[in-house]
Amino acid sequence: MYVYFIGSVEAQNLKFTAQILIKYRWKDPRLEHTGPPMNGEESLRDKLWTPHLYLVNEHSSRIMGSGKEDILVSISPDGTVLYSSRLRVTLVCLMDLAKFPFDNQFCPLELESWNYNTTQLILHWEKDTPILIDSKIQLTEYSIAGLSTNETSNSYSVFPHVENDTTNSKFSDRYSCLTVNFHLQREVGHYIMDYYVPSILLVVVSWVSFWLDPNAVPGRITLGTSTMLTFITLSRNIASSLPKVSYIKATEYWFIMCTGFIFGSLVEFAFVNTIWRRRKTVELKKKNTRHILKSTLTPQLRRKEIPGIDRSQSCTSLNNEQTSSQLTLSVESICQSPFPAKSPQEAEKSKGIFTMTPQEIANWIDKRSRVGFPALFLVCNLFYWTLLLL
Repeated sequence: MYVYFIGSVEAQNLKFTAQILIKYRWKDPRLEHTGPPMNGEESLRDKLWTPHLYLVNEHSSRIMGSGKEDILVSISPDGTVLYSSRLRVTLVCLMDLAKFPFDNQFCPLELESWNYNTTQLILHWEKDTPILIDSKIQLTEYSIAGLSTNETSNSYSVFPHVENDTTNSKFSDRYSCLTVNFHLQREVGHYIMDYYVPSILLVVVSWVSFWLDPNAVPGRITLGTSTMLTFITLSRNIASSLPKVSYIKATEYWFIMCTGFIFGSLVEFAFVNTIWRRRKTVELKKKNTRHILKSTLTPQLRRKEIPGIDRSQSCTSLNNEQTSSQLTLSVESICQSPFPAKSPQEAEKSKGIFTMTPQEIANWIDKRSRVGFPALFLVCNLFYWTLLLL
């Protein structure tokens, strides 16, 4: 077999096209003669016995030729027949797209006997050069990584009650089959430049939101939604060129990961904007991540030294309030002694209590997000590319 050309490999339709020259050789003692070799085309072929072979994974095929079919028959004096034909075939290739676009495909060409089982006809590849391929062949999306041949036999037991019938064609017994596998390796340059790099840039652009003011609602919402919609459109263009399969492809894992980070930037904005609009300060035992997030998610009222008394009230106003005798005595004693010189913040610090305004907390979360999101995205990329390229 000689391969002239391999055309488009259509992943969406699970098929590929090729132009091939197939040569069959067999010996028929009835054709022995003493004259020179006999050559002919269709007219000579029609007078000979020829094996009825077919392509198992054929989608469509035809004998090529301009005006006449490209068929050549040669009969040697010893009765050896050489039958050649040039074909254009479209073959079904069941692809495994789990690692798309870093996938390798094995697309077969299976040639099998139609009406002669293994007791009547056995097919063999030529020992020296079973298949040759044109060195000038260049595919648009794939490169040919290798070729392999195989000789097998297939069984078709459609009707068990004719299991031993060797004359009833495809209903019983085994049939000789020749297979050539085209090992195709996908070129990933197009997908790297047109999908992976743009999607990484879109994720990075969504992080610009962390440098904007937490109260810049229009700007941060516009940035987040526009990057999300652009990325979804980009992913749909890739998915439209592939068949719908039951398993998750590598590009879909990438889509989930990038969508999660872009959506996470929107959620982060909603969170910090909600905190920004609060009025009450938050008291913290320690200024660390755990205490800040805990106090933010479960806000508590600010402590008061004396319930029912506003710290901003003066001593005179306290004296004029109608309170119980016990409270009056305590207030008078407070008024008679001067207030501590320390400010409330200093007093709280001396007790091990820190305060942060909602605006300070919102800015603190944004600053942590500027580091946390890129670091987590880098870790996810390491896992993704390591598992994908192994």
